[in-house]
Amino acid sequence: MAITLTIKRSADDPAVLQEPGVSPQPWPVLSLSLEDRQRSRLAAMLPNGRAVAVILARGEQMQHGDVLCGEQGERVLVQAAVQELMQIQATSMYELMRLVYHLANRHVRAMLKVDAVLIEPDPVLAEMVRGLGGAVTLVQEPFIPEGGAYVSGQGGGGHHHHSHPDECGLEAHDQAMGNLGEELSIAAHARNKR
Repeated sequence: MAITLTIKRSADDPAVLQEPGVSPQPWPVLSLSLEDRQRSRLAAMLPNGRAVAVILARGEQMQHGDVLCGEQGERVLVQAAVQELMQIQATSMYELMRLVYHLANRHVRAMLKVDAVLIEPDPVLAEMVRGLGGAVTLVQEPFIPEGGAYVSGQGGGGHHHHSHPDECGLEAHDQAMGNLGEELSIAAHARNKR
């Protein structure tokens, strides 16, 4: 039977450990690409072969390091999966800043390092970077882009979730399942109208 995970919390939230019935650490790790971490509904498999259904509030996104809570005290740690990225480097810090400026003008999600910037592969952007004198190398790394100036927390736009009574319990489950049921009903009605 699949574990249903309906609440996302920051790993440093004290409530993650203080609830009765919480599974002991280390928790299973769910490695997800950036694309999958941006979804609020997701079916996935844990490394131990156990199925999980992530059903978060509409629009809520997972971040590297978040803890997903289940109905029976289950906890699953979200981790950024290794994926193919373009590593962009330049001959000087000034040139690297110049490249980052041009990438930012295109609203590209970027992970910053001391001597490089990493973005998702894009042949048009690779050509632009090379045209500006930068070097592009394909690498395999977890992708944890910057969250932006108006997002709290560090890379990836961390969200510090405050706790509510019964947060990982039935109220949250009922709300999530109601939202999912509504989505399934809308989809079924749309199919029937064709």
